[in-house]
Amino acid sequence: MRLLDFINKYCGKKVDFDGHYGPQCVDLFRQYCKDVLEIPHTGGVEGAKDLAENYHAMPREKAFFCLLKPDCLGEYGDVAVWGATPTNKYGHVAIVLDRLIDGSLVVFEQDGFRQDGAKLASRDTKNIIGYLRPWKNMEVE
Repeated sequence: MRLLDFINKYCGKKVDFDGHYGPQCVDLFRQYCKDVLEIPHTGGVEGAKDLAENYHAMPREKAFFCLLKPDCLGEYGDVAVWGATPTNKYGHVAIVLDRLIDGSLVVFEQDGFRQDGAKLASRDTKNIIGYLRPWKNMEVE
């Protein structure tokens, strides 16, 4: 499945990949991994921020993703990971679709607090702690 097909299939729908805690941002990430990237579950996390913060301790995640620094330019299909904030200790994760002229990202995401389903959104890049880029999307030089 291509990313565009994934968006068309899940936009407006509540994705609860693991069947626990309702539809959350990590659930949409896991469904993306399964449907589009065709990779297995890479390991449990308490919150989305752990996908970047605990990357080096997650061998299966390291096998399928390269962790890029927060100052890199996220590209179509990358997974942006935001850190914790005073109002959200779990962080956030979303699939990058584009970068706007103001530097913000167009993403496909799901909000675990609202639990209103997957949607397209614009997100500020402040507080991004890294990008996960599938190894199969890395250019070989």
